[in-house]
Order: sequence, then structure tokens, then C-alpha cells
Amino acid sequence: MSIAKQYAEYATSLRFEDLPDEVVAHAKKLILDIMANDIGGYAWMESGPKIVEGVRRLNRGNGGATVLATGEAMAPEWATLANGAMAHSLDYDNHHAKGVIHAGSSVVNCAIAAGEENGSNGKDLITAVVIGYEIACRLAMALGPHSSHEMGFHPTGTCATFAGSAIIGRLRGASPAVIVNAMGLNGSQAAGSMQYVVNGAWNKRAHPGLATHQSFIATTLADAGFIGAAEVFEGKQGFLQGYALRPKPEEATKTLGKSYETLENAIKPFPLCRYNHQTLDLLIALGKERDIDTSAISSIVIDMPTYGVQLCGSPIEAKRNPTSSVDAQFSGPFAAALALTEKQADMGTFSEVLDRGLSDEFRRLMSVTDVRQADDLDAIHPQFWPGRVTLDVGGEKVERYGKHMRGEMERPMSMEEVQDKFVDLSPKHDDATRKAVFDVVADLENRNVSDLVAPFKK
Repeated sequence: MSIAKQYAEYATSLRFEDLPDEVVAHAKKLILDIMANDIGGYAWMESGPKIVEGVRRLNRGNGGATVLATGEAMAPEWATLANGAMAHSLDYDNHHAKGVIHAGSSVVNCAIAAGEENGSNGKDLITAVVIGYEIACRLAMALGPHSSHEMGFHPTGTCATFAGSAIIGRLRGASPAVIVNAMGLNGSQAAGSMQYVVNGAWNKRAHPGLATHQSFIATTLADAGFIGAAEVFEGKQGFLQGYALRPKPEEATKTLGKSYETLENAIKPFPLCRYNHQTLDLLIALGKERDIDTSAISSIVIDMPTYGVQLCGSPIEAKRNPTSSVDAQFSGPFAAALALTEKQADMGTFSEVLDRGLSDEFRRLMSVTDVRQADDLDAIHPQFWPGRVTLDVGGEKVERYGKHMRGEMERPMSMEEVQDKFVDLSPKHDDATRKAVFDVVADLENRNVSDLVAPFKK
């Protein structure tokens, strides 16, 4: 049986009652986390209002689903584009380490839009969200760790296109054959060029929304009788061969239905690149452990896996001198200076530091920071996302190492911590609105998708 057929059978047969309690509980946290990012991407990033305005013009007044940040109604395919783009704009959305993918911005927003379109209940929504995570994360693992990135593709922008078709098909009550044909068409839609790294372009932010916007097109065409490509994943000219240097096709279905990659999606406690999280976590903890006079720090060495160095440590002079919020998110030296000077790194703190301008001491700390590749970290990455920081403080060597990032299964964030993140990312929403959302999420299996979006509607 082809991979697409296995995915389609899984998408149409999984029942809410099949889901372990811990999967349901974590799915609720993932849903709330993405909703927070939907709002935060609009509230905190200059790109947010401009992207929504562009989508508004394309939508031409159609309704059916809700743009959470503004409360306005758009057609589901346009609402998922707007919400998905908002959710990934901060690089604060949950992350699957083994697949190196931010699946949630696509998966959750697609499920909410399709759920609202079809009058789905909370059990339907949770099940569809799990289906989406299971497919998107397994596809990312099947591409092979970083081998798609090395070809210039962003798995966040490619894999969720297929997962979206499974979600929409499930919530529309489509047959497995319709989902297979939709995925066959997805093979001609999946995109996600990483050329955005050259100038900090907004392409990356839009990838999740563009992915599942295409899913709505593909599923609708397939339902009308469109015939999609066969063996879209494993074929000689299929997705895995075309988008990866070292594909691992067996990873696409090896444990499907037997384990839950949904549980492996980590909720991010900091609004910076995931590779900077060990640095932030270790140095914030160090600052709470002992009172360090930052002026006594003469050097900071951050050890990361190879790909982390490429994203957050090279070229080092550019990383020591960030000129935008995106530069700061992907700068190891900035992360170190932020943790040491502020002793916290929530969205409010990150934004405030940039708004007031970097102090001389902040810039000095960045100037003495180096980011280096470490073989021992590469040896266990990406199964783990380890990091190490070594400081020279007045001649004393201070070293800290972390293997499990905060937010991962081994160090999970509580629902209360996710709610705090929601509050941080929703400065223009009042406490009553937030409480209404929290109450629905907590009891989602007994509520409807319409209840979930109601607090945001105009």
C-alpha cells in the first residue's frame, strides 16, 4: 500500500476514543499555543497587519472561518493562510525536534478553519489536529534530518501541505480515495524555498499558511473528481526524492498508529530560534543561581550542533551585530546577552530590549561571544537538541550543559505556563476574553469549534 493510501486510511479511521489521555492533554496545549502565536504574530510583528491586509483583499468579503487576531470572517482557505502566517511570524510556535519542523502553525490553523467550516465538535478537532501532526512530523522525518534544508527547502512549508489535505478530508467526511488524490496534487503544490535567509524576508513566516491554503484547493478539487499523481511520496520523481538528499521513506509510516509524534512537539518558552533556547535557559538559570556581574565576563563560548551554528553563529560578526528583530531571533550572541542582562526572555522583554536600543554592555557581551560546533552535540542531534555555554567570569571558568530543552517531553510546559504565554502574546485582549478561551480549551472534548473561536469574533 502506498504511503498516501496509508495516510488516507489513518486519517479516515482514527477515532477520538483511540487517543491516549496524554495525547489529548498535549494536543490541547498545542492548540492553545498556536492560537497564542496567531494573535502574537499580528500584535508584535510589523509583517502581521500587512499580511492580513493582503489576504483580506484576496478574500473579497467571503466568510466561513475566523481570523483570530482580528476577529473577521474569511473563507476557510484564506483564514488558514492568514492565521498560519501569523502563527509562524514570531518563530515561537511549537516544534518537532526529530523532524526539524514547525508543524503546528499549519496543522492547528487548518483544523480550526476546516472545523469551523464544517460545524465540527471538539473531539473532531482534537482528532484532526493529531492526524495532522502525525503525518506532517513523519513526513519531515522521512526527508532525513536536515537533508531537505540542505537542498534549500523548509519542511515547515512543504510537509504540512499533505497533512492539511488529510485534516480537511477528515473534517469534511471525504473518502480515503479523495484524500489520496488530494495528496497527489499536493506534490505539485508543496513549496518552501529557504532563500529568505539572504535578507530576512517574510517568506518563511508565510510558509505554514501557504501550505494549508493549498490543501484546501487540493482537497476541493479532489472531491470534484480531480486525479492526483500516484505514489506521490515514494515515486522516482516523488516528494521524498525531489525534496531531500538523504530520504528515509520508512520513517513516513513505520510507527503510524502505534505511537504518537504529537507528544514529541515541544512548546517553545522563548521567542527566539530553537537553537538559542539552551543558551537562554542555561544562562537565565545561572543568573538565578548566582549574582553575576556581567562586566566581569571576558568571554562567552556557545557550543551548538552544526546546523545551529549555521543559523545562529555564522558569520559571527553579523550575529554579533543584529540589525532587526529577525536577526536577533537567530543570533547566539544576542541570546546570551539577553539572558545575562535581563534574566528572562519572554516576548515583552525581547521586544522592549529592541525598542529601547541595545546598551553598551549588551553590545559588549555580544562582542565577546563565540558560537562553535561541537562533535559531541552533533552525535545526539536531532534526536536531542543539546547545548553548552562556557563563561570566563573574572578568570573563573563557568560551564553549563543541557541535553533536554524546556518544552520537550522530558521537561514539558504546564497548561498554566502555556496560558501565561498566551497572555504575553495577546496584549490587546482583555482578561475576560482570555479566560473564555482557556475555559473552552480545558473542556474542548465537550465543546464545539464555534465555541473556541467565539471569543475572538467581531
